[in-house]
Amino acid sequence: MANPNQSSAGKPRSLPGITRAARTMDRLSRWVIAVGGVGVILVVLGILAFVLREAYPLFLSPAPATIVSSHTVDGSQDQRPLAAGADPYREVAYLVRPDGIDFIRLETGETIRRERGDIFQNRRVVSAHPSLTDGYLGLGMSDGYIAVVKVNYRVTYPEGRRFVTPELHIQANVALDREGEPVPRVSYRNDGARRSTAAGITASGRLLVAGMMKKRGLLAGGKLETYAYDLTTEVDGMPTTVLVDGNGRYLLAGTNRGEVYCWDITDVQVQPSLVQRFRASDLAITALAYVLGDVSVVIGDAGGHVSTWFPVRGPDSGVYASFRKIHVFRSHRTAVNAIAPSARGKQFLTGSIGGHVMLHHMTTGQTFFELAEGTEVTDLTFAPKADGFLSIDANGRMNHYRLSSPHPEVTLETLFGRVWYEGYSEPEYVWQSTGGTDEFEPKLSIIPLAYGTAKGTFYAMFFALPLAVLAAIYTSEFAHPRVRNVVKPTVELMASLPSVILGFLGGLWLAPLLESQVVGVLLLLPSVALTIISASWVWSRLPGHLKNRLPGPEVFYVLVSLVGIWLAFALGPWLEGAFWGGDFQRWLADSTSTRYDQRNCLVVGFAMGFAVIPIIYTICEDALTSVPSHLRAGSLALGATPWQTAVRVVLPTASPGIFSATMIGFGRAVGETMIVLMATGNTPIMDWSIFNGMRTMSANIAVEIPEAPHEGTLYRVLFLTGVLLAGVTFIVNTVAEIVRQRLRERYSRI
Repeated sequence: MANPNQSSAGKPRSLPGITRAARTMDRLSRWVIAVGGVGVILVVLGILAFVLREAYPLFLSPAPATIVSSHTVDGSQDQRPLAAGADPYREVAYLVRPDGIDFIRLETGETIRRERGDIFQNRRVVSAHPSLTDGYLGLGMSDGYIAVVKVNYRVTYPEGRRFVTPELHIQANVALDREGEPVPRVSYRNDGARRSTAAGITASGRLLVAGMMKKRGLLAGGKLETYAYDLTTEVDGMPTTVLVDGNGRYLLAGTNRGEVYCWDITDVQVQPSLVQRFRASDLAITALAYVLGDVSVVIGDAGGHVSTWFPVRGPDSGVYASFRKIHVFRSHRTAVNAIAPSARGKQFLTGSIGGHVMLHHMTTGQTFFELAEGTEVTDLTFAPKADGFLSIDANGRMNHYRLSSPHPEVTLETLFGRVWYEGYSEPEYVWQSTGGTDEFEPKLSIIPLAYGTAKGTFYAMFFALPLAVLAAIYTSEFAHPRVRNVVKPTVELMASLPSVILGFLGGLWLAPLLESQVVGVLLLLPSVALTIISASWVWSRLPGHLKNRLPGPEVFYVLVSLVGIWLAFALGPWLEGAFWGGDFQRWLADSTSTRYDQRNCLVVGFAMGFAVIPIIYTICEDALTSVPSHLRAGSLALGATPWQTAVRVVLPTASPGIFSATMIGFGRAVGETMIVLMATGNTPIMDWSIFNGMRTMSANIAVEIPEAPHEGTLYRVLFLTGVLLAGVTFIVNTVAEIVRQRLRERYSRI
């Protein structure tokens, strides 16, 4: 049959009475709507592309180091550098030589200053140990002393150009070995207060330690007292390496038998006590170094094996935790003789006598790259900003490398797996982005945030979904139109309440109220249910003429519900005193090890219900009202009760709309920020208990992003969290749409 509005040529005919201006406006409106729709799609895609671009660099591996400069600083055997270090800008470096300390320009290799002070006269430097962050250098001398110096860099800007001036300050000259033997292995640390510790291994293999403490003087600065101890007899085998931690608490020594000894040296006035002895290798220990924070120890052996260890406190641990092997890294082919930790994170370099250098990360257990120097590496040192490093080989050549490793701590395992962090007894999922010290290691597992998001959504939907759906069924199927005309606009008005106001009221008003009435709140559901069931039984026994005189059971049930609520709060204090010793929260903690937090998921359920219920209720009510009236009439004509009609006819027919309402409410709960932020405590814990809080992805982004350094690791992880949140929402909505379409096709035939 031909369309009367179509011409024989197939073009739409002009309708009578339509002006040229109206047709022009129609075409213009069509283009505006089309352009606007395409524009919205492009904007959404642009936002997604931006978020992905910010998160993508997290998964880029560190680029191989590139050499910036290479200089032969001295080829003579007796003047080869023992150690090196650079300023934060990698412009000036110091070289520790047997006869003193030189400062050179890294770009040109030009020597700009030589230090040959009195402390270097009539003796030679045979070993050196630089501190990681404070600029101290412990120098093992040929006469058994430890010379302590400090290197500083003064930065000025004459004529707008940066100029770095090195400074050397003599700090102390400590007698480690009274017999005057050279100290070819040395370790020195200063706690930054009044105490410092030096340890060394003499040429004959004796292990010595000296603690220095500055006594406070009444008028003067105080006297430096030194306490020296010989620990050689406590070691089986020959000591090969020695290491003191930054706080002067522990002394570690490796031996030629592959064992590591640990002494407690906290009190310098007391003989150090051996607290642990463990086998780290079957070969000789050739290198020891603490990673930033002085908790984890990197151990290298004569076979080129590299591993990290840190103390772990177990159930049988006493005063001291026991060292455990945590990670094993890619091995060198020859003995490890140099380890350089980073001052900006948990990265470290290892060098071998075969001339290879590797970059590792302690927490992730990764080895990023390997460089072939070609000649034995005698010393390695990280630049202070971890953007480069220096290596010195046996020929006296110093190579200066540039390093780009912006996010070494991020892997799929650290984001989504259990990670064994320092101070933990086992691998765990942890989110803790900031700490109180520079040595703090960010812990960026997304699992606690995803867990908190799922938990908050579950409890919000647990409270909101039944109330919203049942309320929609009541107002659309049973309530008088006058009641519906009041209830529906009122509930829809709730959707306009700002979430920050709901969170504010939930956290500051509702949370303390629930804390004082927690037993009564828990009794609400059983009390109201039992009261309604009892009242229904009484109603069924009433004479018919009496029931007909009442306006309807709905008002009766409302009154009964109020009675059930009153009973719950009236019985709460009595039951708490009778069964839980008058303190339900203490009983909960003692009996179930569950802590009751004032801001918890119970508060979230009530507070977020005000945000989610209006959305679900409105869509459900519209879907139920839209069911054709002839279906209701047919069901009632066949003898079904109004309740049977609502449950078996109306509800299945409206199920696509109800399902859509549920998914929209679910998306609202997943993305909610301010209510969760203000009403839960925002603690990233993994516990399904309703009595404690959580941290969701959206709330975490709101809290962390203002303080996250631009393009830093935390900044990019937060963008990755946003990508995951959007991805999960997209997947859920897609699945929901597929299910909705199938439900619609199924029930459209009724």
